[in-house]
Amino acid sequence: MKLDALVRGVRLLSLDAGNTVIFLDHARLAEVASRHGLNVGVATLIGTEGAAKRRHAEGKMVDVAWSHRDAPGARGWGSMVATIVVEAGLPESAAPAFLDEAWPLHCAKNFWSIVPEGFGAAIERARRHDVQIVLVSNSEGMLAELFAELDIVQHFDLLLDSGIIGLEKPDPRFFEVALKKLRVPAEEALHLGDMYSTDILGARAAKMRAALIDPHGHYEDMYPDVPRVPGVVEVALALASR
Repeated sequence: MKLDALVRGVRLLSLDAGNTVIFLDHARLAEVASRHGLNVGVATLIGTEGAAKRRHAEGKMVDVAWSHRDAPGARGWGSMVATIVVEAGLPESAAPAFLDEAWPLHCAKNFWSIVPEGFGAAIERARRHDVQIVLVSNSEGMLAELFAELDIVQHFDLLLDSGIIGLEKPDPRFFEVALKKLRVPAEEALHLGDMYSTDILGARAAKMRAALIDPHGHYEDMYPDVPRVPGVVEVALALASR
């Protein structure tokens, strides 16, 4: 589907956080992994991140006991991060100690913290064309503080963080909270995210349009019925140019 057709009639742009608004800092993750005996480069972790996404869709994630596993959002975060490094070669038996070190570092500064160039300007152009912007993210309840630190919180009309709301994607009720609060019908909303199993399936269950952001080709040759978009910046500019 062409971008102009995808955004036609859209009045609400719904965004995932990780790898949509804020991207994984693979170098930071590699640095922590190195202290646990895993010495890999950024390219390797980019590849194993894709493997982790595919395992998520298959229900085959690494799930180990670790100290903060029961904190809000920590189980899903830990499962994703552990799967990335285990796919890269870290023994699963070493994953609990890795997570115990990584979690406080993540709480101090989210490992997903790289904002695409031009994000704020593009979003504001879309907002000036009567498009509302909402975040719908499975997270740990700390996104408002992170977005303020990154100086992007002002670009959103509403932030919905699963660690606070108590709902997680792909539950369509999570998306329906956004639709209700911003008073937009589902057929006039578009959700962008990087996870087929949560973003696409969840948004579709809520009767919204959905598209994948997949800059590293993690889902190459998979899900041919799902539109791909280059990123939020490009979609926001398309919304502003209608």
